[in-house]
Amino acid sequence: MLSNFFLSLALLFPNLTNDGFWLNKLKSTLHQPSGVQFLIDIEQKEFDKISTVTAQVKMRDTTEMLIIMDNETILISSDTIRTYNKATKQLIIDKIISEEFGLFTLIRGAMDPSYLVKSDIFKDKVLLRFNIDEYGYSGSIAVLKNGIPTTMSLSYDHNQVIDIDVKNFKVGVKKSDFLNLPKVHEIINLYE
Repeated sequence: MLSNFFLSLALLFPNLTNDGFWLNKLKSTLHQPSGVQFLIDIEQKEFDKISTVTAQVKMRDTTEMLIIMDNETILISSDTIRTYNKATKQLIIDKIISEEFGLFTLIRGAMDPSYLVKSDIFKDKVLLRFNIDEYGYSGSIAVLKNGIPTTMSLSYDHNQVIDIDVKNFKVGVKKSDFLNLPKVHEIINLYE
């Protein structure tokens, strides 16, 4: 009798245990038409060195992201990354390699579903675990059941890990935020 009950639940809610369901929930939460914004605390551990930075992230869609830190502002638009150094007033322009998986891919939730290996479902959140065998990367993304990310982790080598805490998640960004960028004195184009 009890097994029939669980079978009925599985038939009624088949996607709740599906790893792809929770990844899609994360993506739809991050890629809302009116955009989203949130704060992140990034802690990078490399061997015995630990560095931390806080940033404000604003995303308008799947291809446009603005990351504002104390010393620099990063604008990602499609496959182009523009880094504004506030101290030197330099703008560095580069391309993102589409097959490459890194910090920006993680923050945007732009992960290929084939990387997911397991979803641990808890009372109020889901932990998505992933492996990217071709790079030797592994990590996790914790999301609330409404799709809002809370933590992200990427292990990219032995004793090298990036941990991200996500706070103050809000829906809606101003288009003008992407236009009011720091003034520059020098432009360095790395992909010309």
